[in-house]
Amino acid sequence: MTSLSEIMTATLKEIVGELSGLSEEKQQIAASVIHALWAQEHAGEQIHPEWEAELDLRTKQIQSGEVELLSEASMDAFIDELTTDEN
Repeated sequence: MTSLSEIMTATLKEIVGELSGLSEEKQQIAASVIHALWAQEHAGEQIHPEWEAELDLRTKQIQSGEVELLSEASMDAFIDELTTDEN
């Protein structure tokens, strides 16, 4: 039986292969997203107090209407733009 770790390793290799065709800037953006996802996955339940304060602030801004969240379609379009091959 294939372990989750083996599946994730294969998936990451596939992603890295696809990202190699992007510009350096887009590769850096993708790497930042991957790093953030990895860090979130391995952070456990503890949140650094400064991040906790930042999350609280942003939640209040959203709830008060001070900032507006992007729609899923807008976010998809943004991600597509970032990952579109520049050739």
